[in-house]
Amino acid sequence: MTSSNTTDTATARREDPPTTAKKKRSRELIIAQLIGQVALLLAIPVLTRLLSPAEMGIYQTGLSVALILQPLATLRRELLIPFAGVRDARKHRWIGLGFAATLSGAIALVALPAWALGNATLAETLLATALILPSFALMYVENAFLIRHSAQGRLAVRNLVGGVLSAGLQVVAALILPGAIAIAAALLLGRAAATFVTVARRTPSSDVESPGEKKSQRSISAILSAMIAAASSQAVVIVSFASLGPSAAAQVAVGQRVAGAPASLIGQALTQIALSSAAPLIREQRPGMTSQLRSLTIRTGAAAAVTAAALMIGGPLLAVPILGPGWEVAGVMTAVFAVPLSLTLVALPATTLLIPLGRERLLVSLQTVRLVAIVAAIVVSSALTQDVFTTSIVTAAVWTLAYVPLMTAAFTATVAHDRLCAQVVNQSSAP
Repeated sequence: MTSSNTTDTATARREDPPTTAKKKRSRELIIAQLIGQVALLLAIPVLTRLLSPAEMGIYQTGLSVALILQPLATLRRELLIPFAGVRDARKHRWIGLGFAATLSGAIALVALPAWALGNATLAETLLATALILPSFALMYVENAFLIRHSAQGRLAVRNLVGGVLSAGLQVVAALILPGAIAIAAALLLGRAAATFVTVARRTPSSDVESPGEKKSQRSISAILSAMIAAASSQAVVIVSFASLGPSAAAQVAVGQRVAGAPASLIGQALTQIALSSAAPLIREQRPGMTSQLRSLTIRTGAAAAVTAAALMIGGPLLAVPILGPGWEVAGVMTAVFAVPLSLTLVALPATTLLIPLGRERLLVSLQTVRLVAIVAAIVVSSALTQDVFTTSIVTAAVWTLAYVPLMTAAFTATVAHDRLCAQVVNQSSAP
């Protein structure tokens, strides 16, 4: 009996390397993403000292607008590429990049009449948006292409190099030419260089079509849902810019960026891991997605709780020492938005799975309800209290509650997928 147990254990250990290798690649991906995003985060205190609040507000507002427009710019092809056939993946890649370049050019052209009419602030914001937007397109589309080719090693290197190089170039740009356009251009240059040196290599195995790959998906719903989700999180920054000016928007935006730092540090990596794990199950019509999502949600939920507590305590205390004099309001905003932004760690990878599972329209409906609720909270609370802090607290509370139906929808979709796949497996194995 002892000999048999020893043999079974040895056999199990010989079968472990694929699983161990997969976990190792996931860790490497998270660590690389973490280092790259930490570099960008560490650049913020430098930029708040080198740039005026107005220039910082223009850059942050351009960043907010670019975040909202990114799903439209890439046409959400980054969610189709990992699950597509070889030819379709290449087509999605060039469509996404091409449309992003076209949209960015159109935004830059709109800035010219604004400048001619004397509205330099609007023109500079549009130009910053036009430079930031293609940097997002490169990151999302090209990263999805690496996922399609199972090139997690290159993806990890790109995440690391892109973050470190972009942060360094932004600091250099701020030293030479302290302005929103300069640091937006630096961000684009850094991500473009990182993409170029880690581009996916074509191999014979990468040209093989896998059975069960999806040839097409509805894109309009995916685009709308992502734009609405981004608008929900960026509404406070844009409203502050429009009503109070770029300096006030800088305080709100920097506080929100700091509170959202943990999600930005590893959020993309978590989404990439969720998609990488789900892709073969969807392509090959195998069950197991619910257990994967449950395990990921438990881990990210624990991380979100710890993160939110740390931000609520540390934000107001460390704002001035880290960001510099005059950024006290940003520290308070960090504490206010700590909970909803930390919960992004849980919701982002989960809700992303609704797209390849064919629940785009449901996601659009849920995101629309969330946006309406958040905007209503901003409008009603500001009208009744005329206080930015109270308005932010009410907005953060509504934002947090809106995650409940989104997570419910994600688990409902994975359960339905697993049941359908289990039925297919049982029918195929029946005599």
